[in-house]
Amino acid sequence: MRVGVNCFSLKPHIGGMKYYFLRLFQELLTHDQKTDYVFFYSQENLTELRKLEGTHWDQTAIRLEDESEIKNHLRGVDLYFCPLFILWPRPLPCPTLVTIPDIQEVFYPQFFSAAERSIRAHHYPESMRLADRVVTISSFSKKTFVDRHHIPPEKITVAYPSPDQRYLEADRIAKNPGLPLDPKGFLLYPANNWPHKNHEALLRALVWLKKERNLEVPLVFTGTQLADGYPLQQRITEFGLSAQCSHFGYLTTEEIAYLYLRAGGLIFPSLFEGFGLPLVEAMAAGCPVLSSDAASLPEIGGDAVAYFAPGSPEAIGKAVAAFWQDEDQRKALAVRGRERARLFSAARFARSHLEAFAAAEKAFRKTRYRKQALRYSKSGRWIASLWSRFLREI
Repeated sequence: MRVGVNCFSLKPHIGGMKYYFLRLFQELLTHDQKTDYVFFYSQENLTELRKLEGTHWDQTAIRLEDESEIKNHLRGVDLYFCPLFILWPRPLPCPTLVTIPDIQEVFYPQFFSAAERSIRAHHYPESMRLADRVVTISSFSKKTFVDRHHIPPEKITVAYPSPDQRYLEADRIAKNPGLPLDPKGFLLYPANNWPHKNHEALLRALVWLKKERNLEVPLVFTGTQLADGYPLQQRITEFGLSAQCSHFGYLTTEEIAYLYLRAGGLIFPSLFEGFGLPLVEAMAAGCPVLSSDAASLPEIGGDAVAYFAPGSPEAIGKAVAAFWQDEDQRKALAVRGRERARLFSAARFARSHLEAFAAAEKAFRKTRYRKQALRYSKSGRWIASLWSRFLREI
């Protein structure tokens, strides 16, 4: 089987979906010997593609100047896969598959510009309708596609992403980032400064704790700070939290593993997640988790995570106090978390996609034969032979 892969949206700033792409193809290229993957890419994608170490991804790759040129290079491709948000170009005369992680813009339109909302409103539903199969990253997201865009549920495959498997051996790979850490312990929040990450409510919760409970919980932030994102460092200063809050910016996997090992817990107050990869990373590393109960997060964390409602700083503050002051609970969550993290394996992640590839091929054949049958329906000729062929092939 030969699968064409659109890599044009693979950029450093796209957050969790960058890791989705890299972990998926690291696994597929390493262990799927029955499939040839043809990567369509541009110069802008090279930095990330080169992270597919030891996979020889470039042996069959095709570099293009424009994404629309892909349609001219599909000869011999059995299936076309767009793993990053949008099916493009479309339509195509071959089986197609698209991955869309969530439709956050439907629930929080205020977090997107008018241009971003317009692009998503046009491309996401159309991509889902025209693709032969849709992959998403949680049952929560699947339900929103069905409810809001009326996509048939049988058309959607849920493929739970896998964390970097090295987090299961965090003590082996951990690397001290050489940054000042509070010796009394700290909570960790790794997230880019997108609005839905809810940094504002978390900072207000810390202010509430100081005022109402006389409790100062040290907090470490990591993640890329986008120029048009939430002004985290500025707000830390304005809230008078500089003594207990540190922001370390972007860190490597090894450095994040070090923080997971030394943190008193992961705090994750996000308002919306299609999956929530840091929960699984922290659980794999043995770091207890305190999380928002929004969107997909309870589905991912199960009973290995403590939850709170993310809309109220006071509710967050109370949850933080209870979590921080109950060491026994945190130890129990760490044990359950390690066990739950093993459910999100790289092999299972890849297998879900291989099943989706097969389903897309089958759906394409079914649609093609239906169209041929309709074409001949006026005269009634060939219908029997077409459906006979169809039944044999599926």
